Amino acid sequence: MILQFSFNKKRDRAVYWKYSVFFLFLAACVFGPYLVTGHSLIWNTDTANQHLPLLVKYREYVFSFLRHLSQGPAEWSWTMGLGSDLFSVFSYYTIGDVFAYLALLFPTSHLVFAYQLILLLRLYCVGLAFVYFARHFDFKDGVVLIGSGVYMVNAYLLYAALAQPMFTTTFILFPLIVVQLERLLQGGSAWPLFGVFVWMLVSNYYLAFVLGLGAIIYLFLRWGLAYWKKIPFWPTINKLFFASLGAVLLSAGLLLPELLAVVNSTRTGSQFANGLTFYPAYYYLLLPKELIDGDNWKLMFWSALGLASIILPALVYLFRNWRKYRLVAASLLLGAVMLLIPAVGAVFNGGMSASNRWTLLLYLPFAFSVMVFVKAISEQAVSQKEMRLIFTTSGIYLVYLVAMSFLENDYKLFLPVIFLLLSLGASYLVNEGRALKRALLLTVAANLAFNALYAALPYNGNFAAKMLVRGEYEQIAEDRYGGLNYILPAGFYRVNTVSNNQFVSQKKLFNDLTSGLANVSSYYSIQNQYLGQFSTDLGNLQYDNNIPFHQLDDRTILNNFLGVRYIFNQKYSVNGSKVPGTYDLIAAGKEKKDQNQESVYQAELYKTTEAFPLLWLSYKAISPSRYQKLSASQKERSLASGVVVKGVGLKAAKLTGVKTIKASLVDASGKKLSKNKLTYTDSDASYKLKLHLSDREKAKLGKSELHVEISQISYQPFTLSQQLDLELKKAKQEADLAGQTFNERATRYKYWRYHLLAGSPDPSYKLTVTGKKASETIVQRSQDMTSFYRLVDSAVMNMGTYQTLPNSLTFQPSKLGTYRFKIKVVAIPLNQEYTKEVRQIQKQGVKQLKLAQNQLTGLFTSKKAGVVTSTIPYSNGWTATVDGKAVKVIKTNTAFVGFKMPAGKHRVRLVYRTPGLRSGLLISLLTALAILVYAAFSHKEWRREFRAKKKEK
Repeated sequence: MILQFSFNKKRDRAVYWKYSVFFLFLAACVFGPYLVTGHSLIWNTDTANQHLPLLVKYREYVFSFLRHLSQGPAEWSWTMGLGSDLFSVFSYYTIGDVFAYLALLFPTSHLVFAYQLILLLRLYCVGLAFVYFARHFDFKDGVVLIGSGVYMVNAYLLYAALAQPMFTTTFILFPLIVVQLERLLQGGSAWPLFGVFVWMLVSNYYLAFVLGLGAIIYLFLRWGLAYWKKIPFWPTINKLFFASLGAVLLSAGLLLPELLAVVNSTRTGSQFANGLTFYPAYYYLLLPKELIDGDNWKLMFWSALGLASIILPALVYLFRNWRKYRLVAASLLLGAVMLLIPAVGAVFNGGMSASNRWTLLLYLPFAFSVMVFVKAISEQAVSQKEMRLIFTTSGIYLVYLVAMSFLENDYKLFLPVIFLLLSLGASYLVNEGRALKRALLLTVAANLAFNALYAALPYNGNFAAKMLVRGEYEQIAEDRYGGLNYILPAGFYRVNTVSNNQFVSQKKLFNDLTSGLANVSSYYSIQNQYLGQFSTDLGNLQYDNNIPFHQLDDRTILNNFLGVRYIFNQKYSVNGSKVPGTYDLIAAGKEKKDQNQESVYQAELYKTTEAFPLLWLSYKAISPSRYQKLSASQKERSLASGVVVKGVGLKAAKLTGVKTIKASLVDASGKKLSKNKLTYTDSDASYKLKLHLSDREKAKLGKSELHVEISQISYQPFTLSQQLDLELKKAKQEADLAGQTFNERATRYKYWRYHLLAGSPDPSYKLTVTGKKASETIVQRSQDMTSFYRLVDSAVMNMGTYQTLPNSLTFQPSKLGTYRFKIKVVAIPLNQEYTKEVRQIQKQGVKQLKLAQNQLTGLFTSKKAGVVTSTIPYSNGWTATVDGKAVKVIKTNTAFVGFKMPAGKHRVRLVYRTPGLRSGLLISLLTALAILVYAAFSHKEWRREFRAKKKEK
């Protein structure tokens, strides 16, 4: 059978209800185990922090907009982190997602159920789209059903359908794109392709980029292999141009503001492919295994694969008959090559990390290959020679799997191997006419079912164990702060928690979208680049591209500056004694004890009187060039002394308040080491960072926050040979001390195996400093962390606030190798001088502040001119007026909104409009009008031609 699409209408649509029944069976296997074991379909990370709460919030905003149409849509949130552009947040998750609007049909009390039901519907539509695609070929219903199952049940979707549900939409769209491209190439209308492209572009800009590249690759392959010089070139190009450009212009209302948000986000400036030229050795070694590893939650740079075991013989058969299926064979061969090159993943990921999310494009040719093979087997069309090749290849693959199982000490491939053998046996028997054709279909269906069941069982310790227990999400929303949030007063202020502190069972709480409080931590894919730069400039240890602030590492002045009035703390959790220095305990919840009567839980609420107002007048300035010369701790302290701004004619601020403490790094024997270079040869060794302070100096400093600043960090791991030699030497010493015989060969293999599977030597490392109140760690993540990877060359470790500073701290690297860095220990006194500066700022704060939808108003009274300074995130979407007259909005403190203010009494107003939204909507409107005119004209021409032909007949 030559690969040939057919657009002849098929009246028999029974395959759709057959698919619906088949889907219910697969859905029971995919989702059922979660429900049977008492879990929900809510993942404890992205779902609990983003997808579900943002769906609920978006529904609230939509209903609010519909009730108050005259006010227009809300474009700014005052409570999402420090404040967020709602469009940039929602555009990635909900605005263009057609499934999200189904939540409008459910009452608020049933939204958690609705979210999970929508997950089920998304997956149903994935298979439905595949059935629609497969009906354009000559396949029987049973073969189509098996193809749809292979397309749905794979490691990628078993993860993404729950963890990243918008990725499910790409599996729906890609078959539709392929079909409509084929329709156009065969001389059909461009309108269906135009419609699918519009859906693609509005659904999610990132995934539209991936699908767009996939469509281009398909178009080139299909045209080159099948249609070259066989179809009219320019008419086809004109149709493609109309479908593509028309869709882009019609989608501009969403696309333009989305692209502007991305360009001005923390995503820009990422290292291309995470600095990888090639993947680690383990990637290439284990990649073939992932082909049938349906429980592959490690994803390995998102190279998930994980298909039913029938895929192996199907691929052998397909490539053996590649002349018949050139397009599919070329697609898979190209995909295999692309999987080997990190730069390809980076290109598909917008020039950032080497993330192979683009592999979602491969599942369509994979599933098609299975249909081709099953059809050939059912028709007994596979030759003896082809069967021998299939069995020989499978035998070699099985030997490889056995070797990898021994290497990894992991036998979870037991079921895929069993089903590979069963699939081979069933294929042989059906092909020889010794078994019913249904035998192979049932074998593959059972394989899909067991893959889904195993992946969803929480007892294997993988992804399934990270699903929230049923009712847990609602409990988290209720008890997020131990109930103490309910005693807080009304009004606008910001809140925070102590870093890594845990109030509820769920550890990964990065957002607060349920309490209504303005928590400074926010976790979204698109974050304001100025906030990101501000956070890194201050050396925030907790910075991530997706979470610029976290809990500010409990730094006192940073919390004060950002207007954090209240801090929640779980006394017996991590960092329970590391509350920022100006915050005092005002309330505590009921103490809970374990069975041994030891205290394990008590929620506490702290309040400060040193929180900065949202806006205030500054009369002293710090030039940007002067600011950049300061250390991270000095930058933090300067926030209370003046405003970082350029060319406003203010008096220069006096910068004080940071005390450098003489310190030395010593080993266990007391030998003084260099503070600039450390060769680490013993993984158990730790060092003392001695602080050289007299009792008099400690008393003079008084209450101070202690920082360890580590800058200019570089790490050079030892070669694999050097690491093995050091580890063997240490292991031999330990064996000798214990009076044991040392087995060098076995020990060398143990360490070699560890380094191989860990991808070492690699540039990841950890530097940990421990004191009485805190243990702080600088983490350089490995390059396989994809979008969470970034180069870390400096950070500030906040060791806590002390009445009397300690004499020493403990310092320990994590990995063998050579470290270069600069260590500086400083203290920031939280004294009367600091309090005086804060009181002056509070005195100069805005009065009669009113926050409204997309705007704020307030009153300033001053005897002299100054600069209005704020902690409102800067964006060119802000406009400002003073007494109704427009003034220029400037950037203050490198990240926040500000503007000049003359002396006197003035009423100010700030208004926010999403950048690019109105321009994009205007383009969309004009395009829609043009398309309507064109469609009407085309329809008129079509009717004229139709009547003319009718008369001729």
